[in-house]
Amino acid sequence: MQMPRSQAGVSLVELMVGLTIGLIITAGAMTVLFSNQKLILSKDKMDRAQENFRFASTTISRVVRQATSFGIPSDNNELIVHFDSSQRDCLGQTNYSSVNTFKVDADNKLLCILDLNDGTRQTITLAEDISDVNFTYGIQNGASANSLVYRPFFIGGDGTITNPSVSNVWGTVTSVLTKMSVVDGEAKKPTVDFISTSHLLAMTQLASSGGTSKVNPPSSGGGSSTPEPDDGDDDTDDPNDTGDGSDNPPDDGNGGDETCSNSMLANISLTANGTTHPWSGGNFVAGKAATVTLTVNNSVNRTGWTIDSDKDSSPPESLNLTHSFSLPNGNNKQMKLTLRCGTQVTSESITIYSN
Repeated sequence: MQMPRSQAGVSLVELMVGLTIGLIITAGAMTVLFSNQKLILSKDKMDRAQENFRFASTTISRVVRQATSFGIPSDNNELIVHFDSSQRDCLGQTNYSSVNTFKVDADNKLLCILDLNDGTRQTITLAEDISDVNFTYGIQNGASANSLVYRPFFIGGDGTITNPSVSNVWGTVTSVLTKMSVVDGEAKKPTVDFISTSHLLAMTQLASSGGTSKVNPPSSGGGSSTPEPDDGDDDTDDPNDTGDGSDNPPDDGNGGDETCSNSMLANISLTANGTTHPWSGGNFVAGKAATVTLTVNNSVNRTGWTIDSDKDSSPPESLNLTHSFSLPNGNNKQMKLTLRCGTQVTSESITIYSN
């Protein structure tokens, strides 16, 4: 009787070949797993960076749109926006703050610094992974009334003014170009830019453009070279003749008070730090704690006109040939002077900023 032969095991060579094949398959699977995980993490970081940018750009644009003026920054990575506290601030709250300052800190965080209505300050983080931000301001380039160029503007700690061309027209700035660099995990940090415009300031500039004053603007009626037909009375023909023999002057919209003429604004100048600015030139920058002297041409009738400052609680005083006002001591302070005349004339204001 023949005994069955016992089965032989795998040889050492076969075992090593099998282990090698298994390790190769395992290594391939692990490589695919780690690669997918890296892609997921990279996409997640990119999504968060994009969301940070969207939120930051939306918040900055919203606050700028409601701006009543822009504060003077100390660097071009800082934006200071003044607005009515009844509007929503960078936190989305109303009646909470009236000044928001945007800047990026050393930890790549976009900060919003709120000057609260109670006189205190609060700093919050709007977005993370923002490596850099720069702000430039739109000014006329002189080539066209509708063309803008964007230039940086700030006053450093030593008082040096960057781009005096912007400083000279600071009161007419209505739009801000923001350039923001986002950290998304790559060596090259993508930079995106967007423009925000203050609706209130843009409408104010529109109202005062072309030499048309915001106070009692003149009518737009044009003349005609065709002679007026005789209306049958003995007086001189004019477009306002009623034909009853009496030529009544047209109503000027101020109850017949000719002293409340918008020509007054062209006869007022403001002097600070040895530099004279016309009232009609808009807001301007002066030194901190500077004395601002208002001068009125002595050939014009000042009857009915008053002047007051928002830094003085006293009632408006009659407009004299000269007035002196002191700016607050400190950087980025402001003072508003307001001219008024009669009850039918809209007040005309100018804001002076300290550097």
